[in-house]
Amino acid sequence: MPGDAARIALRQATGAVHERLHGVPVFSRLAAGRIEAAEYVGLLRRLLGFHLGVEAALAAAPSLEPFGIKVEARRRSPMLLADLKALGAKPLAPVAALPAPEGAAWAMGCLYVTEGSTLGGQHLARALDGILPGEAGRSFLRGYGARHGAMWRECCGAIEACGAEAGRLAAMIAGAEATFASFEGWFSARA
Repeated sequence: MPGDAARIALRQATGAVHERLHGVPVFSRLAAGRIEAAEYVGLLRRLLGFHLGVEAALAAAPSLEPFGIKVEARRRSPMLLADLKALGAKPLAPVAALPAPEGAAWAMGCLYVTEGSTLGGQHLARALDGILPGEAGRSFLRGYGARHGAMWRECCGAIEACGAEAGRLAAMIAGAEATFASFEGWFSARA
């Protein structure tokens, strides 16, 4: 079995929704560097609400530590809170309700979605160059900074270890699909 079989299966299962999300107007404007500062603040607030919901779901799930993942080290809401503060905005975010995790493999699928979203962050952060002063408000998009590569490799290793068993792979796919569906619903109603 190839060393990236679980990630390939996850990518194939969620490819359509992932592509649809690229077409959400607010994300398209951000990627093109055509987002207004006030709209960016609104986007950060929506992302905060979603990530708080993800973090609550992952906290309720069985531990991912047997796969080498410390979920609390991958919380992204503090970055969003820091960005809002840097931009002089209050957090004011409703929290997304995600499905209850159906086990550790389901939670790993959820984590696949949120960790995978860090991959395009550097490009999106650069798209803000003409909109925001300096580096203010970009910590969420910058992700884990210098630790990004190591964090992503750890996540990939955990995904493959978890997905090595067919039953767990199916549960990971279900978790990823449910998380993408929640994200799409969260943004399609407000984007």
